Amino acid sequence: MPKQVRLSPGEWDIIRALWDSKKRMTVREVLQKIYPNNERAYTTVQTVMNNLEQKGFLAKKKIGLVNFYKPKIKRGEAVRMETQSFVKKVFNGSFQNLANYLVESDNLTLDDIEQLKELIKNKEDELGGEKK
Repeated sequence: MPKQVRLSPGEWDIIRALWDSKKRMTVREVLQKIYPNNERAYTTVQTVMNNLEQKGFLAKKKIGLVNFYKPKIKRGEAVRMETQSFVKKVFNGSFQNLANYLVESDNLTLDDIEQLKELIKNKEDELGGEKK
């Protein structure tokens, strides 16, 4: 389990590239994948990847002179941890308060609402109860 729950936007970019790749990648491969126009320096990406390894998010394997990295944590687990951290900080740990905010925010389309209804119905069925 990683020592730190929160990831910076740059760390998310890097770990997403590794999840999408489904294979070990070098710093250069990650750099080329997420910054094809050299928006970041090699050493910056290398530092972030080494930090992610130290935090427990990546595993590093040295083959010859090159380090290869892969995620130590699944995407769903990272999303779960990040979401729990956000809900704890912003909504006092209440997922119901988060749901209330989303519904009341006026950002949902009718299609979004229909999809949410379907998700809720499926979850109720999964839990074995029908709301009456």
